[in-house]
Amino acid sequence: MKAVIFDMDGTLFDTERVYQGIWRQLGKEFDLPVSDAFLRDLAGCDWVSARPVFARYFPADFPLEAVKARQHTLILQRQQQGMPLKQGFHEILTFLHDAHIPMGIATSSMPDIVKINLEHAQARSYFQTIVTGYDSDVAHGKPAPDIYLCAAARLHVSPGECVVVEDSPSGIRAAHAAGTQPALVPDVALLSEEERQMARWIVSSLDELIPILRKEMQR
Repeated sequence: MKAVIFDMDGTLFDTERVYQGIWRQLGKEFDLPVSDAFLRDLAGCDWVSARPVFARYFPADFPLEAVKARQHTLILQRQQQGMPLKQGFHEILTFLHDAHIPMGIATSSMPDIVKINLEHAQARSYFQTIVTGYDSDVAHGKPAPDIYLCAAARLHVSPGECVVVEDSPSGIRAAHAAGTQPALVPDVALLSEEERQMARWIVSSLDELIPILRKEMQR
């Protein structure tokens, strides 16, 4: 292990439940069928990789751009309060920083949202690279491997030398397809047995990863 790459939503920040509330509000405002199944399938997707999800649940003529703009506004408004952190957030970042292990973020979220989250958490300095689904070097969003391949390249390590920390089905599939060492910290999204098998480790919180990573560093 030479680097650790984190997903953001549902992994570092407890945002998925916040986003689900926002999507339920969007459903009311735009008269869209926002169901539990829709929210489960949407977890971990950016706006491009979410298109098949929209196609399954929403009418073909729903106002995509208007919904997208409104969602962005609602997220930014909520972020002014600061997004809640996942258990073990500060502990694992401090541990890796003190061990001189490079860290990155690979997320489907928009760059300005990532920036605000990290500023509120006073955590930007921990990360040597941040890659989003909107980066020009990321041709395809999760579950494609592109974002993790890009993050590993920017950290100057091979994918196989990276531990990737994820929570969602699309994220764990992306990490597995990239040839990384996936660590799964399940959140709100339901994962199939196949997806769980893709993870090298499964833990219930970030701080539970610390002894695992310590052992990997000693190999």
